[in-house]
Amino acid sequence: MPHALDPEKGFRVRSSFIFEDFIGTAQPPSPLRWLADVLLPLLGARKLITNEARDFLRHLLEINSARVQNDVLNRIQDSRGRLEAEIRKLLYEISRIAEQALDRARKVKEEGAPAVQSAIDRLNRLEQEVSTLVALQGMVVMDDKN
Repeated sequence: MPHALDPEKGFRVRSSFIFEDFIGTAQPPSPLRWLADVLLPLLGARKLITNEARDFLRHLLEINSARVQNDVLNRIQDSRGRLEAEIRKLLYEISRIAEQALDRARKVKEEGAPAVQSAIDRLNRLEQEVSTLVALQGMVVMDDKN
């Protein structure tokens, strides 16, 4: 196999999520609103400001949590598509390799016992050559020690 599916890879698509800060919403749109924000706490309207801040934070959390959820769902869908493509590619490769092996097996079967015996003889010759090389290497090592 040229490569296999990596179980550690997880998502195959990067997140495209960016947090919104709504700084324009947090800053007063007019000088009068800014002045009200400064004077209201002095006049005892702290509860009004606290409620507005709580509502703003709730809105911010709802918006960003929905965006996170949508980002994860999009990543899952895109990653699934890429994973399916990788699996199709690997299955095609496995099928191709299996067909090649089957073709080789059919060819060997058609050639019959003489072809099998020829392969065995070739392997035996290679084994003898390796044994000879190992023995020669052992002799060279012994000469180097003396």
